[in-house]
Amino acid sequence: MSENNRLSIRPDEVTEVTRQLDELAGRMQRVMETETPNLTTVSSGQDEVSQRVAHTLNEVLGSFTKSSDQGATEMHEVSAAMRSHAGRIAETDLAD
Repeated sequence: MSENNRLSIRPDEVTEVTRQLDELAGRMQRVMETETPNLTTVSSGQDEVSQRVAHTLNEVLGSFTKSSDQGATEMHEVSAAMRSHAGRIAETDLAD
């Protein structure tokens, strides 16, 4: 039985996956930019309840937008890290 303790990858497949991951993150960002005005709540009245509801919904939107932006940034970072490591592993494979 032979031991297989080497890590080998297909750089072209990693490149395609990271491209798709970057595209997904970009689409997420574009959807949020496009839809934020539609998701922003305007108070339906001057009463305290209407204003409080609008304020709370806008706070939730702000929190969601922040989390969405962080998620997209992390997806871009993961994609970049995968590309970087794929290149290093491919270089090591060629050196062996």
